[in-house]
Formats: sequence, C-alpha cells, structure tokens
Amino acid sequence: MEHRYRLRVALVLALIAAMVLVFMGALFRLQVVEGEQNALESATYTYTTTVSAARGEILDRNGVVLVSNRVSYYVTLNSYVLFNSNNLNAILLELIRTCQDAGIDYADTFPMSRSAPWAYTLDQATSTQQYYFKSFMIYRELDPDMKAANLMKHLRSSRTYGIPEDWTDEEARQVIGLRYELDLRYAVNIDPYILAEDLSADELAILKELNVPGLNVETTTQRVYNTTYAAHVLGHVGMMTAEDYETYRELGYPMNARIGIDGVERAFESYLRGQDGTRVTTINAEGQILSEYLSTEPNAGDNVYLSLDIGLQQLTEDTLAQTIQTLRASDANAAEDAVGEGSDAEGGAIVVMDVKTAQVLASASYPTFNLATYNQDFSQLLETDYAPLYNRALLAALRGALSLRDRDYPAAAFHFSSARPSPISPSPLPEEPVQRALAASLL
Repeated sequence: MEHRYRLRVALVLALIAAMVLVFMGALFRLQVVEGEQNALESATYTYTTTVSAARGEILDRNGVVLVSNRVSYYVTLNSYVLFNSNNLNAILLELIRTCQDAGIDYADTFPMSRSAPWAYTLDQATSTQQYYFKSFMIYRELDPDMKAANLMKHLRSSRTYGIPEDWTDEEARQVIGLRYELDLRYAVNIDPYILAEDLSADELAILKELNVPGLNVETTTQRVYNTTYAAHVLGHVGMMTAEDYETYRELGYPMNARIGIDGVERAFESYLRGQDGTRVTTINAEGQILSEYLSTEPNAGDNVYLSLDIGLQQLTEDTLAQTIQTLRASDANAAEDAVGEGSDAEGGAIVVMDVKTAQVLASASYPTFNLATYNQDFSQLLETDYAPLYNRALLAALRGALSLRDRDYPAAAFHFSSARPSPISPSPLPEEPVQRALAASLL
C-alpha cells in the first residue's frame, strides 16, 4: 500500500515538474527569443515630409510654353531606420562606392577638405550651408573654433561615429560626410536627407539593388526650358540662401526650399510656386511603412503668361548677336594704327516695347547663355569674356533707341498675368524691316 502511494506521489511530482519545465520554456521563448523581435516590431517612428507642388508654367503672349516641368526621381535616406541597422558605416561606404562607380552625384555638404591635411572649406559654402554647419556644431556641443584636424579626429572616434581604425582617411571622410548630412536632420528642422536627385531608371535600379535600410524613392518635378532664348528674362530656380530665408520663412517656406533666383522665376514666385503638401508616414524599425497619408494636399502653381513674343525675341537676339560679332570682326580686321568701329563692342542689348501699351515684346542681352545647362556651365560662365550672365538690357547704361511703328507690329493689349488672356492674334512680323531697324539701332 505504501509503495503504491509513493509511486502516485512520484508521478504527480513528475507531472508537475514537466508542466513547470514546459511553462518555463514557453516563457523563455516569449520573453527572450521572441522578445527582441517583438520589441522591434512594436517600435514605430512617425515623420512628415514635404510634397512639392508642381511649379506653374511660363508662356509667351501667344501661349507658347517657354518653361514647363518634367517628372524627376530622387532618393532619400531615413536616419531612424539607418540608425537601427547593423554596420551603419559599412552600409554607407558601400552606398558611396556604388554612387561613384555609377557616376551618380550624391549630396555631401560637409565643409571639410576631401583628404588630409584637413581644412575647412566654409569659404566655398553657401550662406545656408554655413548656417547648417554652425547648427551642427551647436547640436554636437562642439567648440565652433575647433581646428579641422581635431574635429575630424573627434567625429571619427568610437564615442561619435565609430569609424574603423583600419579605414583610410578618404574612406573615413566620405562616411563622415553622409553621417553629417543625417545629423543635420536633427540639428535643423528640415526634410529627410536627399542623397541624389534627378536619377534615371537605370541609376535607381542600381541603388535599389543594394537594399540599403531607409532608402526611399520619391518623385518631384524639374524645370524644362523649351527655348534657348530669353535666358536673362526667364531666370532660373535654385536653393535659397540664408538671407532669402529671412524673407521667405514668413511665407511658410522651409529653409531647404527651391525658389526663383532671378528673372520671371523670381518676380512671379508667389504665382508660380503653388502650395506644398505634407505627407505623414509611420514606419517600424525595419523601415516597413505601417501607415501613410496626406495631411495637406499639394496645389500646383499658376501659369504665368508674358507680354513677350518668343518669335520676336528670337529675331531680336539673333540680330543682336550677329551685329556684335560683325562689329568685333571689323575691329579685328582694322589696321594696327586705326580704330575699328567695334573696338568697344563687348556686348549689347535691345528692348522692344509696344509704343501704345509700353508692354515689353522682346528683351535681348548679348552675350547670353543656355538656361538648360546653367548649373553645369556656371563656373565656366563666370570666367567667360564679356560677362554673359550680366543682363545688359536692364542693368547697363547703353545709348541708342528704336521705336517700332504700328505698321511694324500692331498693338495688342496684354499684361503679365497668371490667367490666359483673350483674344490674342498678333499679325505676322515683317522680319526684314524689323531686322534692319534693330541692326541700325546698334550703330
């Protein structure tokens, strides 16, 4: 009897022990094995991004589109996702090497020389970039007068960016440049870091194949110049300066907004820009989008119609260029002891106005430039003879004037406007008389 009782007790204890072991195993799996994964899945991050409104088009008085837009792709890096990934520095270095191999220009505004000996390059930075750097130094609680070599040593150290000691100075500088850009999103209230802009489909495919955590593809628009004429009149779009921000922040512009820099683009900024939207995105630590919606819809800018006639503008610019070049040639062929008629023909300008309404029908300045390649050609344009960026039609004091009579160009009431006028039906230009008159006014 006693033996049977002990056996029952042993079985009950064994059953209890088994149940405890099963329970402890399940608890261990839930808290330890799956706990870390559950914590990652439950961690979320919500951020807002600006959805750029399409900029309005610019048209001449006859409805000819002079400046329009095209869809463009760019990639951003989300710092929250990147900082939750392993081997962040190695990921960024591989990304940089891929961009270099593919010929993709990536944004690195860290004002530091690209190789040792280290030196600041603040003299080459824009006022906005200088402001960003000051904000970065404050955010990192660093001495603004710190020497360049000491700053690089500090950023490379394990207590800051943790760049491996066996990396070259050039590799360290490249990664620090991207880490700096990511830090700026915390130091300054601006949108996520744009790594590269205006990318082709092939370039996008190359970057996406890397599976970089937090790399996102976004769409925007880029300006398209449908004419090589009227460059000084139309102007271009670019990043605002710190001085510009003092004015535009009152209008709700972010500090990294693109604005009209000069010409019509700047004069009619309030019409052309439109109203940007706002997108709210919630992601987990792995970068998966949990929710996304537009809190504010973007509204495209208004189209602006000019009193300019692009046909007359082309005729005016071609005539001006031909005349200046002829004057220069006559000077070159003159005898050494003589002074040619074009000895001082560095450039010229013509403004054609309607005598009844004072509307500007054409405004030409020579030499000129191509707006479509303005950014690529900028450095060269600064060094080119006769200052092609200088708008002689508006800024230079030139002698000579010409009035076109009504029979040369019939008047048509028109204003700079954001709404299409009606009706517009100018008569064809009598090209030869006008061309002869334009040329005569220069002599």
